[in-house]
Amino acid sequence: MSASLSTDSQSPAAKGYWIVFATVNVPARFGDYTSVAGPLIASLGGRVLARGDVAKVVEGAVPGRPYLIEFPSYAAAQDCFDSPAYQAAIALRAGVAQFQIVIVEGMPAVMPA
Repeated sequence: MSASLSTDSQSPAAKGYWIVFATVNVPARFGDYTSVAGPLIASLGGRVLARGDVAKVVEGAVPGRPYLIEFPSYAAAQDCFDSPAYQAAIALRAGVAQFQIVIVEGMPAVMPA
């Protein structure tokens, strides 16, 4: 699923989101990744909105601990993931954790009438 939907140019820009499912196999080494990735994501406009410390799967199966990270735009979300610094951070979780990440465009904000 790689289709890109365009938003109405009259509406404020839609935010971008990472929907992440993380399975951590070596918790003692996962901090190597988070200590680099967390500040990097924040510096590129990302903000963690939800982290699955407390979560209940009510339908289907979830492949790991869920995270929801908001960015100012879809482009910002994509740029963060594609950045050389984040790609280097990914290497820090090799053999430590498996991630599934989907980058999605949020719904455009509705302007008040």
